Parts: sequence; C-alpha cells; structure tokens
Amino acid sequence: MLRLTAASRSSSSDILSVHQNISDVGGQTIVSGNAKFELGFFSPGNSRNRYLGIWFKNTTSQTVAWVANRENPLTDNSGALRLDSQGTHLSLVDGSNKLIWVSNSSSSAASSSGTNMINLIAQLMDSGNLVIKNGNVTTTTTTTNNNQLEAGFIWQSFDYPGDTFLEGMKLGRNFLTGRETYLTSWRSADDPSPEGERPWIAGSGDGFLKFSSMKLPDTENAVFNGNLSLQDCEASCINNCACNAYANPNITTGSFGCLLWFGDIIDVKVRLQNGQDLYVRLAASEFSKPDSSFHRNKQRVIMVATLSISFVLTLFGLLLLTLYIKRKWKKRSDAEEKEGNKNHMGSVEVPLFSLSKISRATSEFSVDNKLGEGGFGPVYKGMLEEGQEIAVKRLSKSSRQGLEEFKNEVICIAKLQHRNLVKLLGYCIQGDEKMLIYEYMPNKSLDGFLFDKSRKLLLDWPQRVHIIHGIARGLLYLHQDSRLKVVHRDLKAGNILLDNQMRPKISDFGLARMFKEDESEENTKRVVGTLGYISPEYAANGHFSIKSDVFSFGVLVLEIMSGKKNRGFVHEDHDDNLLGHAWRLHKEGKTLDLIDECLYTSYSPSEVTRLVHIGLLCVQQRIEDRPNTSNMVAMLSGEGPLPSPKKPGFFIEESEINSSTTLPLLPASLNGVTFTQLEGR
Repeated sequence: MLRLTAASRSSSSDILSVHQNISDVGGQTIVSGNAKFELGFFSPGNSRNRYLGIWFKNTTSQTVAWVANRENPLTDNSGALRLDSQGTHLSLVDGSNKLIWVSNSSSSAASSSGTNMINLIAQLMDSGNLVIKNGNVTTTTTTTNNNQLEAGFIWQSFDYPGDTFLEGMKLGRNFLTGRETYLTSWRSADDPSPEGERPWIAGSGDGFLKFSSMKLPDTENAVFNGNLSLQDCEASCINNCACNAYANPNITTGSFGCLLWFGDIIDVKVRLQNGQDLYVRLAASEFSKPDSSFHRNKQRVIMVATLSISFVLTLFGLLLLTLYIKRKWKKRSDAEEKEGNKNHMGSVEVPLFSLSKISRATSEFSVDNKLGEGGFGPVYKGMLEEGQEIAVKRLSKSSRQGLEEFKNEVICIAKLQHRNLVKLLGYCIQGDEKMLIYEYMPNKSLDGFLFDKSRKLLLDWPQRVHIIHGIARGLLYLHQDSRLKVVHRDLKAGNILLDNQMRPKISDFGLARMFKEDESEENTKRVVGTLGYISPEYAANGHFSIKSDVFSFGVLVLEIMSGKKNRGFVHEDHDDNLLGHAWRLHKEGKTLDLIDECLYTSYSPSEVTRLVHIGLLCVQQRIEDRPNTSNMVAMLSGEGPLPSPKKPGFFIEESEINSSTTLPLLPASLNGVTFTQLEGR
C-alpha cells in the first residue's frame, strides 16, 4: 500500500462530465458519494513526480487504492484529467497537452454494456471504483467476456487493480505477482533505483511460489495438456517466458494434467474446501529478498485470507447459536403467552398477536406513530412484517374500560363482518397490556373532519349523504342482518372511521351488547356512553334497545347536516340545544337554515329537508315514536311519505319549565342509575 506524504485536495462532487477537467493546479479532486474515496493527483513519499490516483479519504495515514499512470509519471503539477467529447475515454495530459495515460474503453465496449452514448459521465463510486457510465442508466451486473462488468459501465478502474484490494476488483496476476505493476513500482529502502521502477525480465533463476487451497484462475488465457505430470508442467512453464503460472487441475494425487497460463491471471479465490495448488512464476530477484514487496504482499494475502476465514466461521457459528437460542426462547415465550391469554379470553375467532410482534410493528410504540388518544388510551399506527398497515388500540392502565369491556369488544366484533364496520384483525393480552388490532383507516374519524373549520371543507354534500347512508347500513346489519343482534350503545362521530375512499365504518364495540333473537331490550344500573348521543330512556332509567342506537344515529344526521356538535350547542336566541334548534326550524319551515355554512348552495334543498326530517324522527323523546332501523333505512332511500316529528329528547319548552313531569338535564345519578360518561372512544 502506498502512503502519501502530501497531496493537495479540495472537496467536490463525485462526477466528471464531458468537457470538465480535474487539474493538478489548485488540487482539484472528486469525492465518492459516501466521502470514503477521493480521486486526484499526489506524490508518493519524497518523490516530486505526480500521479493520478484514488486514495482513502479522511484517514490518518493516506493510502492509495489505485493509480492510473503508475509507469508514466508527470514531472510537475501541470497534469489534468478530462473526459473526451464523446464521453468514452478518460485522458490524462500534461501542460503541453501530451497524452500521459488514457483509459482503454471504446465504442464497442459501450455498445456491449447497453450504453447509447447519451449523457456519458465519469463517476467515482462509493466502492472506490472509477467508472465511465451512462448517467441515465441504472446499473445491473451482467457477464461479458468472462469479466464482471456493470450494465451502463464502459470502463472501470476495478479491471486494473494495484496492490490494495477492494471488494469487487478482479484479483488477477498483477495482484499476486507484482510483475510490471504498481505493486513493485515504488522505491523502497532496499531499492536504490531512482524512481523504483523494476521491470521484470524472464531469465535464469526464475522460480514458482505455491499458493494452496485456491480456486484456479479463469482459463481464458490458459492451455491444457493432459499428458504432462506436475513436474513436466513446471518444466514446460519455466522454459517459456510468456508462461506466468501452472497447476494440475486434477485433484487426485498422481494424476496427469497440466494447465499453463499465459497473460493475466484472473478470478483467483481462496477456497475452504476442494482448493487446489497454484504455482505462480516469480523472478529470481524476488526469491533472493526475504523482505521483498512480493513476499510481504503474499504473506499479507495469506494472512488476511486465513484471518478472514477464521473470523467469518467464528462469527457464523455465534450467529447460528444466537438465532437458535433466540428462537427457542421465543417459541417458549409465545407458547406461555398464548396459553395465558386463552385462559383470559376463552375461544375467540380472531388471531392472537404477541406483544413482541405488535411492538415491532409500531417501532416500540413510538410517539411518531401515535394517531391519537381517548379515554381508553392511545392508538398507534403500525406495519406488520407482511406489509399490512394496522391501527393498535392500546388500553391504558388508568382506562375505565376494563377486561370485561375488552373481551366484549373482541368477542362481539369477531363475529361481525360488514363493509361499514371496522375490521378487527386480532388482539393481544400480556400482563397488564391489552390491545386491539384493527385495519388502518387513513382518514381517521368523522369528527376530525366534521368539527374542524378547515377540514370540513373536504366534506361536500354528496360525501355527507354517502356517509349518512353508510352508517345506516352498518346499523341495519348490527340490528337485523347479522347472526347476532347487537346494540352499539356508543354511536357518535368519533366512532365513525373513514377509509381511504371516505367510506364510513362503525368502530369501538367495547360497550356493545348482544341480544338473543327473541330479545330486543335490556336494563342496566350502569349507564355508559357519551353525552349528547345517549337516548333519554337510557340516561334516565338505564333502559336500552336498538331504538337507543336509532336516537344516536338521529343526532349524527343533524350534526352532519349542520357541522355542529349537539353537546355544547346553545342557540343565542332561545337556549336550545342542536336537537331543539333543528325542531324549531322544521316547524317554522326554515330547515335550510340548519345547513353547514361551508356547503353554500352546493346541496340539494329537497335532500336537506328530508334528511333533517328523518333525523328529527330518530331523536324523538318517546321510544315508540322513533322508527326502527329497517324503516329508517327505507326512509333514507326515499320510500314513502314521512310522519311529522314530535318533540325531541332533552328538549324543554317554556310552557313545561314548571312541570314536574319533564325530564331534567342529566345529573351524575338519576333514579338509582349510575351514569358514567366515556369520552374520546
């Protein structure tokens, strides 16, 4: 390896285009993209000669990896490297424009590598390889004339290695022997020649150095004689100055066969098994110097190969042992985890995910993957190893939704499949961790659009109508068409998720209740849900049925029409909530005044009137006045006339303020029923 004592360098890009130069004056260079290698001019040791080369950048002791003009140095710093006007050759010239070195690429090479001669550039690759290539072509490895070239490369420095071997270089005769190469071209302490050039000339005293456990070189430049013994093969090679190496290709001891190599020795590798002996020719002077550059390089090659093999084998063994232990531990851990989870959940028809898999999918529950958070806990976006996007609902330890609600949601939704219901992909229970894994909804929840001043503009009139119809179809499936009869009990804008096509999907079944076929209602002493969507009979008496969901749907319809939340809405003139305000406008024939201002005149007046009318029918105070789900869907389809709506729930007229029969506003406890508000579900 050549050590630089001084080299003037300046940072630049990794590309040399046509008509561009790299000049020794000013120390111009190009640097590979990863800043590991640099191309420019340098002087070795104390020499005043200048060479064009590639060296390792940003190292304490600069090491040259490749030299262009190793046998034809420049005598001053007037040198310049340029890419010719056709882009097919790199040329090194001195101050008088005399050609010092040129790459041997040609138009035929360009043709064979698939280059159409357009936008040719020279580039210093991250591997340390200097190439001429088509800048418009993505390179792929192909085989041409037994040399590994890159499609789009018409020349590469890796075909002409020096004494520093980089991954991807051709390991050829020059690297092994040092004959007529950069390897022995530099002056050393035991070489008094002026510039260290030592051309090799075949003569008496030449010998061969044995390399064991080798893959024999490429035989393109070889001649085979099957009648010669190994001893005769050596004699044949020593008597021919053009012969550079010989070997017996037959592994069997004592068998005949002789391969003689003339020219470069290409594609030599160390083999762990079935390696063969290769005898490389060496000048007598090299044998007489125990500390010669060749012996040093040969020893280095053998030592590096041996150490590399040992290191790789050791590392491979440790890796196998680690993988074995990890796999055994994982199988045992997963088995124990699944067994424990089965005890919690019983027989459930959805997959059970391990905590480790969900943790990997969410990047250890990274904050960057957090989609939001509600009363139950945070929701994270994730990506399974198979490439599927997921949403992970992770119950916090302080969540008011306990194990029973969690089990209820898993068991309930596992048996439901509908295009307007969110799909549950699986669940996870481990220790205190409880998680539900859903299909990922890229547009999140309806409330994020409906009640946001800027995002509500994305909900035009047809889109709002489409969402209302989708929610209604999902409810009809829950109440009538599925194999179960399910009351959701927490239908609200925050629990309507939107997919990438803005299709609505009902989500969050933690509070849902399943009825038998002959059942239609139930009472509870613990009322849970969200204020503004709960029906009067459920809030006052703990009584719920499919009509409770119909009430919540009616609230949703009026919210979608108006773009306003029912909870918190108080009209400035008469203190009505949204339901009362909509009822007043309907009675006064001013239904269109309810419509969201951002819709302007893009809506259909007749559709607005009918939808608001249906919404008011759904939120009527008395259960028996509300339509059932199938009638509600029929009304939305425009079938038949609509009855006049009666007073909505939680609406108090002035004439009833002093009446003892009116329903008061919701307290925390009413008629012995405990009311628990669950927000953010």
